[in-house]
Amino acid sequence: MKPTITSIQKKVYEKIIEEATIDCHDEEEQISGWDCVLDENITTPCPCKIGKQEAMLEKIDFDDKGDTIIGVIKINKTKMRVLLQDIILDNPEAMKYVNAYKYWCKNGL
Repeated sequence: MKPTITSIQKKVYEKIIEEATIDCHDEEEQISGWDCVLDENITTPCPCKIGKQEAMLEKIDFDDKGDTIIGVIKINKTKMRVLLQDIILDNPEAMKYVNAYKYWCKNGL
């Protein structure tokens, strides 16, 4: 069953989205805005999960085209680049920024 976003969560996400995308004129600027907000609010390295697999988020970065935010994670000795939306952070305060980005990717604004 798909998780439901409460109206309070939606307001929190929309406030973060506004912070990340204010004064941005196009998608490229919005992605740069997200990079700044995520960098300011998610301290790396930090523990995370990909599915049920324990991992370490080493840094937040762009994909090769520069139009999607990804996380560079390490599972055991293997480094991988995964969509930020697929990462679950152990820190709930930091996770709300990932959830806001996920919400923005799905719904725009």
